[in-house]
Amino acid sequence: MRFVKWFFGILVTLVLVISFLLYIFKDDIINYAVSQINKNLKTEVHVDEIDVTFWGTFPNLSLDFNGVFIQDAFSYATKKDTLLYTEQIRLKFNPMDIWNERYNVKKIDIKPGTLKLKVDKKGAVNYDIFKASESKEKTNFDLTLESIHATGIRFSYSNRVNENSYKTKVQDIQLAGNFTQDKFDIATKADFYIQKIQNGLVPFIINQQASTDVAIHIDQISETFSIDRGKLLLSGIPFDFDVKIDTSEVKLKIDADKIPLAELANKLAVKEVKTVSELKGSGTGTFHLSFQNKLAKDSYPKVDCNFSIDNGRLTEPTKGLTLRNIDLKGYYSTLKGKDKEELSIKNVSFQTISGPFSGNLDIRRFSKPSYRGSAKGSLDLEVIHALFKLPKIEELSGRVKVNTNFHLETVIENEQPVVEIVDGNGTALMDNVDFRLQNDSRKFYDIYGNLILNRSDAVLEGLKVRLGESDLELNGSFKFIDQFLQDKHTLDVAVITESKKINLKDFTNSIAGDPKTTTTNREWMLPTLINGNVKLNVDAIHMNQHVFTQINGEMTVGNRSISIQKLHGITANATVRGTLAVVESSPEYFQLATSLSSKDIYFKPIFREWNNFEQEVIKEDNISGRAEAILDLKAPFDLSYGILKDDIEAQIQLKVFSGQLKNVSTFTALAKDLKTSKTKLVLKDREIDALANKLNDIRFETLENTIFIKKSTVVIPKMEINSNALNITVDGKHKFNNDIDYKFAFRFRELKQKKDESEFGIVEDDGTGFKIFVRMYGNLANPIIEWDKTSRKEEAKQNRVEAKQEAISILKSELGLFKKDTTIKKYQPPKKDYEVLKIEFGKEEEVNPFEEKKKIEKEKKGLKKFGEKLKEKGKPDEKEGFTVE
Repeated sequence: MRFVKWFFGILVTLVLVISFLLYIFKDDIINYAVSQINKNLKTEVHVDEIDVTFWGTFPNLSLDFNGVFIQDAFSYATKKDTLLYTEQIRLKFNPMDIWNERYNVKKIDIKPGTLKLKVDKKGAVNYDIFKASESKEKTNFDLTLESIHATGIRFSYSNRVNENSYKTKVQDIQLAGNFTQDKFDIATKADFYIQKIQNGLVPFIINQQASTDVAIHIDQISETFSIDRGKLLLSGIPFDFDVKIDTSEVKLKIDADKIPLAELANKLAVKEVKTVSELKGSGTGTFHLSFQNKLAKDSYPKVDCNFSIDNGRLTEPTKGLTLRNIDLKGYYSTLKGKDKEELSIKNVSFQTISGPFSGNLDIRRFSKPSYRGSAKGSLDLEVIHALFKLPKIEELSGRVKVNTNFHLETVIENEQPVVEIVDGNGTALMDNVDFRLQNDSRKFYDIYGNLILNRSDAVLEGLKVRLGESDLELNGSFKFIDQFLQDKHTLDVAVITESKKINLKDFTNSIAGDPKTTTTNREWMLPTLINGNVKLNVDAIHMNQHVFTQINGEMTVGNRSISIQKLHGITANATVRGTLAVVESSPEYFQLATSLSSKDIYFKPIFREWNNFEQEVIKEDNISGRAEAILDLKAPFDLSYGILKDDIEAQIQLKVFSGQLKNVSTFTALAKDLKTSKTKLVLKDREIDALANKLNDIRFETLENTIFIKKSTVVIPKMEINSNALNITVDGKHKFNNDIDYKFAFRFRELKQKKDESEFGIVEDDGTGFKIFVRMYGNLANPIIEWDKTSRKEEAKQNRVEAKQEAISILKSELGLFKKDTTIKKYQPPKKDYEVLKIEFGKEEEVNPFEEKKKIEKEKKGLKKFGEKLKEKGKPDEKEGFTVE
């Protein structure tokens, strides 16, 4: 027990002594190491913190450089230009070497960071940071490395002289060996992710996982670095490679023979398009590459590469879809020098159940690539998608027959590459194509039609497509396609659009979020750089429960807006004409503005079609008659939620003919409330009952008014309803939430059930009888009805003004006063109806049947000629109409 106490006592004492010594000599160790590093660097190293660690790296003592930043060595570099940044560089020493004042670095650990190597257009490099040794001064600081370990290093290299760039992420790399010997081998293990290997504007490897486990031979006497028969796994596919680097050049060879095609397709597929199920197949591929580059800033690498696929076959196992007779031969070469690079893929051919397909592609001059190619044959889209999972497409099937040639050139505009169409033509015939995009509930199917391309123009011939219940057929032309794709010119469109049925709900994406809270997954529906002229001919458009038929018009499209002129359509048996403008202010959210008119609106069908306009006061059973209307309306429209009623602004000019209001709940409630104690002082029960009977069935010949809608409120200006039984003056406001404020006025004598008569006929009202004013307000479910004293006072005041004006007019007409005052009009007595007795005498004219027959025949001939003229007028004018150029 005493031994244990002594042991732990000595151990604790030792720990304390070492910790104390580290604390004392910490600054000396740090200052010495930093001074030695700075002696060998041209640029300043920025370090957030430097610390000495022993217990965390026992038995080694470590010098930790935390937050290391080295700026580019370019003379024009700023603090934002990074050569190296890492979270930590840890140098590990033997503690006894430190005690003897010898700073020999044994191991280096590098934690996540970034290393960017660059060569600019003039050949200057950003990594020229080491000073040349100017003296043979001895130093106690040395590298006697045994291992280097790095994790999470983002590495990139770009050379603006030869237009090469490489970008990778080193996930883990370990180098182990005796770095101090003249000749030694380093055991190297590395896992890395190749993000991009690119020559000019042409990428060769994108987003591929790689690893290697090789021995690197270092000869410090001859200054060579070599790897013999190394193994590189690229997405799990083995490649043999040899590397030799000396002071003058780099040489590399990569070879792979008889690579199974199915393995190649499965493992080299880009992550985003990789199939869920492993492809099955047969056939093999080959790959041979040689690389040579002089170690000079302006040296251009010499690359010669050949690759092929022979007699391949790929099958998607879940559906059994197969691509047969796959052949491909290609080569890549830079042997002719810069701007003379070549990538050629010849004799690409395969066969699907749709038939054979073949094509070629040549790419030259990688700094500004030139593309030439051709394609001919049939493609089964379901097979292609099942095997290769095309990006952003969830479902794809059908057949496309293509025959095309193209020549594209890349030009640099404002330091940006732009691809222009030099020449190109071809056709694409679609047969029963279906497709659906990812994260989109909408599916387009039954696509048929022909697409004809000629350089920058295209023509659609009979392109038919279905979406849900909706169908479309398009015929038309498109111009400036190439410039449109470069955002340099608008796409000029001239299209005829025909449809038997369009249901607007088919165009909404049910996966999209609530537009009131987020715009996630919502997409713009209307284009920006399109100038379109579209002729519409649609049999029916369905919007929620509403149906519009026989829709046609002339539509222009551009800058996220649509304007339709000469719009014609039918809703609820009413023919509507006018204009419509639509502007998409945010994704799937529109502003509507329309001016429509109709002369044959019948109330019963229109109220039935529009669900009584979402109110309970007047329903289709309560109203009848015909109306003429002019509607000017502005309203926001959401593709998922329809018209937003609370923001509607409208003006409706209305004229009603042969109207009838029957059993209207508002009038019934009015008559019922008049029997309360407040009104019994004025009206007797029999008079109120008479009013109720008359209000239950109001008929009138004509009625005119202009109704306004704004801020969720319907405003009805004062109007007179001259009915068969009762003349009523009405005005009021009715909100969408059924808050109301109505005012009614009628004459007391009209409540009499029997008209006053004399021996000369019915005694007419001279308009001076007692008038009743009633106000109904509150909510329609429980309205408040009371006498309207305010309206009574206003009318009395108005009557006095009119009486005064009438008296002045009589004085001017009868006595000649106020002759010089032109504002005073002559008195015109009111017109009255009189009974007229007519007596006709004489003999009735005889009718000659032969003469009448001649008249009828003559009228028939005239009608026939008129009908022929109408037919001629109805024929389409060949000089007019819509043509596709």
